[in-house]
Order: sequence, then C-alpha cells, then structure tokens
Amino acid sequence: MEMSGPDELPSGFREGEEGFLFGLAHLVELDSLARKRRLREEPREDPAAARDRILERLPLRERVLLEERLALLLDKAKRLGLKMMHPGHPDYPLRLGTLATPPLFLFFQGDAALLDRPSVAVVGAREAGREALREVTALARNLSEAGFLVVSGLARGVDAAAHRGALEAKRPTVAVVGTGLDRVYPPEHGDLAREIGRAEGVLLSEYPPGSGPDAWHFPHRNRIVAGLSLAVIAGPHRRRSGTYITARIALEEGRELLVFDRGARGWEREGPALLEGEGARRAGSAEEVLAALLS
Repeated sequence: MEMSGPDELPSGFREGEEGFLFGLAHLVELDSLARKRRLREEPREDPAAARDRILERLPLRERVLLEERLALLLDKAKRLGLKMMHPGHPDYPLRLGTLATPPLFLFFQGDAALLDRPSVAVVGAREAGREALREVTALARNLSEAGFLVVSGLARGVDAAAHRGALEAKRPTVAVVGTGLDRVYPPEHGDLAREIGRAEGVLLSEYPPGSGPDAWHFPHRNRIVAGLSLAVIAGPHRRRSGTYITARIALEEGRELLVFDRGARGWEREGPALLEGEGARRAGSAEEVLAALLS
C-alpha cells in the first residue's frame, strides 16, 4: 500500500511540531518500560519539561531512527482513522493531566470531549462469576442512566460487564485498552468494541498501532483508567491483580475509591476486603454507590 506523505498528517503532528516531539519522547518511554518491565514510571515534572529532558538525552543517531519510526506510525494511525493527542493539546482530558505520570501521547477513536464528562471507572476480575457479572452490568447501567460515564478496560469479566451495562442504558462508554487500536484483546471482544464505537463511545490507548497484548501493557494502562475517573469502583478481585493496582493508583491520585460488594465469598472477596482495610468505602447496591458519589 502506498504511504501518504508527512505533509498530510494533522497539523501539530508533523516533524518538528509539538505533537511529533511528544510522540518521540513517548516512544522512548515505552521502549524503556518494555526493557525494564516496570509497571509505572517515576513521578515527573511538567510533561513538556519531561519531553524536552528525554529528547535532550537521546543520541543523534537514535533520534533519526526514532523519527523515521514515528513518522511511519503516525501515517499508519492516520490511515486507520485514529486521532491523536498529547498534554497541552485541546483534546487532552483535564483530569488525566493531574496524574503523577500523565501519558505523553494517546491514540483514540471517538469524541475526546466525552473524556471530560463526570466519569466512574468500574473494574474487577476477569474470572468473576455469573451472578457478580449480572450485578456489575446492572450497576453500570444505573450509573450511566444517572449521568456518569463508565470507564473500563475491555477485558473479560467485570470490564466487559461494565461496558455492556452502559450500552444497555444506550449511553456511551470508554474503553482504555492495552494494545494498539488496530487490535482487539481479547479477540472475542471485537463486537463489543464495535458496539462502543456505534454508541459514540471512546476507544483509547497509549500504545501505537500494531502493539500486541504484552503482559506489562495492562497494569501500566490502569493509571489511565483511574486518571480519567472521579471515582474507581472495584468489584470482585484477588489480592494480587490489575484491579488492585488500579485501586491503589486511585488512592494515590486522590480519587474516590469504592468497593462494590453484594456478599462475595472466597477469592472474590480477597481484594475488596484488603481495600476496605486501606480506606475504601463499601457499597452493596447501585443506590449506595450513587449516594456515595453524590455526597
């Protein structure tokens, strides 16, 4: 397929422009994280200052190769119909900018204005039981009908139930994924991703097109799930899990943290019990969740 020229990229993302420079710094960070398999970067200074510091340390030869790589990625994103944003861009969500480590570059599909609406993250275990998933779907439906935007991660289990609850209410929802937006993971959620698009929701990723489901991507992206949200609602999950990571980030970032527990037992109660001991509020019904959010 013939490649389009760099002059056809959106204004602000051409070589030497602000978006291109943020994209370069972002690739450097992702490459570093991939090598170290660290879940999160260290807290950093102003994003523009971080961008400049990262690029100043980049050897010239590496920078030239990285610029070529980024130009190809941006061209691919454009051909896929993806949009892009970075700190300081008009589309960049205000709440995300308050994170200790806001992403330097994001790819998305949908209307970014949605991301500044009052949002609530609903997260939990991939292997949650049927009754727990029915309860999460009902909770997300009620939250959506009350005017909250439901944010989750498109994973199996609780994430999918949360997105479906919003869709049942005929409201948009936001999926923050751990792959490039040209790939859906898990693959069986392709229809769900398309439903989110048809409902005028947003699909969002910091990983470039072509990125697969590397294990470290998912806990790393969880800071975005928490960062977009006023509150995080944790459903059933184990002590050592991505849900627990998201909940801890919520506490660290000053977000409200609620545990949605309607009498879970066994492993489904492990994570919620731990979070309650760390200060999370427990809610056993959609009404209790809404009361806590509106108090």
